[in-house]
Amino acid sequence: MVMPFDVAVNDDTSTVTMTVTGELDLASAPQLREACAGVLQREPTAVRVDLSGLTFLDSSGISVLVQLQQDLEQRDATLVLHRVGERTARVLEIAGLETFFARSDQPVE
Repeated sequence: MVMPFDVAVNDDTSTVTMTVTGELDLASAPQLREACAGVLQREPTAVRVDLSGLTFLDSSGISVLVQLQQDLEQRDATLVLHRVGERTARVLEIAGLETFFARSDQPVE
């Protein structure tokens, strides 16, 4: 069964947490891109993207994450990918991005 794509945003603190679930692909990348634009308007000092519920990642999704990283760097803010699963980590490794993103396996508070 395919899990529907969803992005939940929690900005109760100075760090915005985005929780991504389902398949991040060509069809769902625009939804994530829109959520990222909304997050950037809040001018956060840090963004955490919890990927523990991500079931699939393709180049379209990677492109959105790379753009978010670059946009945050321009604002002197940080991006951390949290709870990256083995499949997602492998896709990032194949794409040559295993060290491009800061990562943490700590639970998101």
